[in-house]
Amino acid sequence: MRVIKVSDTVWNEIAAKGKFGEIEDDVLRRLFRLPTREEEATASQSNGSVGRSTSDRSPAQRQSFATDKMSSYIARGQLNVSFRSGASQSWGLPDKNDKIELRSVRSRAIAFVREHEATVGQVNAVIKTLTDAGYHLTK
Repeated sequence: MRVIKVSDTVWNEIAAKGKFGEIEDDVLRRLFRLPTREEEATASQSNGSVGRSTSDRSPAQRQSFATDKMSSYIARGQLNVSFRSGASQSWGLPDKNDKIELRSVRSRAIAFVREHEATVGQVNAVIKTLTDAGYHLTK
């Protein structure tokens, strides 16, 4: 595999198109209608090739799944984030045009989920919860 550099705009778009538990390669394969990594590995092995072990993968290719399920949603003007293990927190949401306060709420929510060892997908899910409700930030 190769490493590429993308702008924040492209990165955020990939994250927005992602599903829970997917890595960037999975998202792009789905969007380009390419075989999944598993399908490709199966085809390689049936052709006599030896697949790469997980230790041969670079960190960008690492597949990570959450061990503590998280949910995030907006209700009654609040962003709510909770983990199956019991940790939860809520933040009041500002007006959708108050970008400074919105950035503050988003930063606090992301800090909270990272404190609870959230995966990249879970962090992106919090951001997606906000953007799906119309709370958009631009650089």
